[in-house]
Amino acid sequence: MRRLFLTFLVVFLFVVSSVLAQTTPLDDGWNMIEPGGDTICSRGTPYHFYAREGTSDNLLIDFQGGGACWNALSCSEQFGTFNASLDLTDPFNSPGYGGSSGIYDLDNPENPFADYDMVFVSYCTGDVHMGDSVTTYERNNASFEINHKGVVNANAALDWAYANFDAPESVFVNGCSAGSLGASFHAPNILAHYDGVRAAVLGDSAGGLRGNLTAQFTAWNTLSVLPDFEGYADETLDSLSFNTFWLEATALFPDVLFSEYNTVGDETQTYLARLAQGGVSYENGLPANLSDIAASAANFASYTQGGDLHCITPYPEFYTYSVGDVRLRDWVADLAAGQPVETVACTECDSAELVSP
Repeated sequence: MRRLFLTFLVVFLFVVSSVLAQTTPLDDGWNMIEPGGDTICSRGTPYHFYAREGTSDNLLIDFQGGGACWNALSCSEQFGTFNASLDLTDPFNSPGYGGSSGIYDLDNPENPFADYDMVFVSYCTGDVHMGDSVTTYERNNASFEINHKGVVNANAALDWAYANFDAPESVFVNGCSAGSLGASFHAPNILAHYDGVRAAVLGDSAGGLRGNLTAQFTAWNTLSVLPDFEGYADETLDSLSFNTFWLEATALFPDVLFSEYNTVGDETQTYLARLAQGGVSYENGLPANLSDIAASAANFASYTQGGDLHCITPYPEFYTYSVGDVRLRDWVADLAAGQPVETVACTECDSAELVSP
């Protein structure tokens, strides 16, 4: 019995010391966190993420966007379909994507997240936060490696969040573009960790990518790092899709509100759908994806806007866009507050509707 107690004590102290080692005193404003370890950006540069402490105990976890790559052409330095590093001189790599706008306008009294604790999960791996591989590509008779280590990097940021914001009153998971896909992928593990805490998930501007993604998931080694839940046990490269993550997450957590925002003419998603060669255009993929999720999940709602804007949560349009009399800012605020929201879709979709003066 004494030996068992000592073994338990050693394990307990190890766990406690590990958690304490990750605890970081935060200065006012944004703090850059460099987790080290196995984290890395696509071409070998260091990884970091950002965090700030708010005045409430609510927590926002936001996954950064920044494109994707999965073959020699898209991953080449010349093609430039993704952010390959976290250059501190590039404002896109900081919270709010270079400015204090959208949900990062912390002085705006209408910002529903202004007082939240925030963790900004930076992105530089070309794998929409769901890869764990070092993949060799060949182009122009030369080979190069890409560190598709999005899962490693995101998990480091999330482990830090769990240690430093261990008892939030509510959790809001968000991400735009590639970050939207990362939010859906990592949501089950986040929600399981904060079990019993009121939570909501919003995917911003990645809902229309549909079709066979075997090439992407192979390059990123996504199948081997799927969330460890029974619903993913039978997934294969042929069955896996970006929609899988929404379908599984909504089923695993029926008491959590899940949602997506998209514009019908999103030019970036239109381009990526064509580049992915999955066989489904964005114009057809978006309604098909939303219909599939809505048919299986009572805890899912979508907001589909007119126009062609790609991403809205980091930008001023977050406060000015509306569909009919449903203002996007209010819809998201209700979602974050645990209030039920209805699916909203434009009827005249050539351009975005603005909030009435």
